[in-house]
Amino acid sequence: MSGFRNTVVGSYPRPEKLEDTMKRPVMNQEEVDNYIKWAAKDQADLGLDTITDGEGYRENMYYFYQKRIDGITFEDMPKVTFGTAGFGIECPRVIGELKNPRFGTARNWKIARDAAPGGVDVKLTVTGPHVLYRFSVNERKDLYPDAQSLCRAWANVLREEIVEAINLGCEHVQFDEPMWTESPEESLWAAEILNELIESLPKKIRIGLHVCGGNPRRKRVYFTKYTDLVEAFKAVPVDELMLEHCTLSYNMLELFDIWDFKGDLALGVIDQRSDELESVEEIRERIRPALDYFPAERLILTSECGFGHVPIEITHAKLKRLVEASKTLS
Repeated sequence: MSGFRNTVVGSYPRPEKLEDTMKRPVMNQEEVDNYIKWAAKDQADLGLDTITDGEGYRENMYYFYQKRIDGITFEDMPKVTFGTAGFGIECPRVIGELKNPRFGTARNWKIARDAAPGGVDVKLTVTGPHVLYRFSVNERKDLYPDAQSLCRAWANVLREEIVEAINLGCEHVQFDEPMWTESPEESLWAAEILNELIESLPKKIRIGLHVCGGNPRRKRVYFTKYTDLVEAFKAVPVDELMLEHCTLSYNMLELFDIWDFKGDLALGVIDQRSDELESVEEIRERIRPALDYFPAERLILTSECGFGHVPIEITHAKLKRLVEASKTLS
């Protein structure tokens, strides 16, 4: 095989500079539509094989969903800390039944699909139910008596629009579950709930799973090793696993010494946390050890996490280099 496939994790910058990429301003529908059309074209023009709707219209990966459902309030939000690196954010409160989702994710996927060339894959990226539970302060224990019940409630409301997207033609859905590395003791039951969601979908589609150590303001904040999550990984039947690799302090490929994973590995060979541009040779060296575990046709090149917090000019430079490496290396 000559070359590798490439993809993006999901989030893409807004074209304008934002003061706080953790709490982006809310867009109206026209602004959302225009952003998605721009982001889809921008990614496709860079030569990416698989793109997303950009996600840049989202305030962040959890507020976006929490602002668009009944049962959540953003009034009097407590600040909650996560991990061991000092990351904290104000989290909304669960005050009623989670219902009536109006995320618009299926509509947004369709706009991106229509804006992208036919030969480019457009995947639907979905914040996983475990993330949404972790960033929700549960004040209705009568409705959701434990963590699992609240997580499952989020899975149930996510399902509605995923099914809608599938009915519109979507054949590739990626779930983002970085909080497995923040609370590994919850990862197995979180994976089982995610599996329930996947199994409830109306037909077989390509399922991706992204697990990282967090990326708020381009900082890793959770440090669980992937090998400590192996039972959770085994519990979810995914076709594509998207993992960090190039800046980890340990060899993440040891995961595949204890797990005979049959799908494709999307390997984080670009560091979106750094402004420094990788060379093609550096990318080659980052790929080399993975070839001991996966044939080239089962490797996909990507960044370690999304570019939502990265200036657009740095994003462009890094993704151009990613595409160049994917097309020229073998």
